[in-house]
Amino acid sequence: MIKIDAYDLAVYVNSQRGGPLLTILDEVRDYVFIKDVEGRFLFSNRAHLAHLGCTEADVLGKNDFDLFPARLAEAFYAAETHLFETQIPVVRLQESLDANGQKFYSTAVKILICDKHGNALGLIGSVHRIPSNDSVDMEESKAHIMSFLRHQPGITPSQLKAFEASLPSLPSLQTSR
Repeated sequence: MIKIDAYDLAVYVNSQRGGPLLTILDEVRDYVFIKDVEGRFLFSNRAHLAHLGCTEADVLGKNDFDLFPARLAEAFYAAETHLFETQIPVVRLQESLDANGQKFYSTAVKILICDKHGNALGLIGSVHRIPSNDSVDMEESKAHIMSFLRHQPGITPSQLKAFEASLPSLPSLQTSR
């Protein structure tokens, strides 16, 4: 969970435009975005915009249902709803589509952004695209996910064990294309 001293995440994000944090996030190759509690995009870095094949004006204020096929939008919405209900970070391997309609797999991490009182204001997400047929990157992604989970407060040993048990099946996703 990230805590900020703000009451309105949209106002906060807009006040940060041109500042060092959003400038750095804009240069990251992974897809980075910030959403409010209604699921509307408040920030989308250049890599994410390129992935969507959209401009910032096309994305800001929109939600996943405006930008993705219903099946993917529903999956994203369910994961984010669970994040807001449980305050447990979302860490998952997911299927997605790029702007050309090509299917790919990625690791996604979504974390709550809360005010100083712990009230949810929105979320920040980071998505790392796994290159096609790259078993080395898949292994690195699996290691990254497990490392992230091990260091997150609120993740129970049973959750960690259940997630880890699902990891050996992940490389088969690369061969199913």
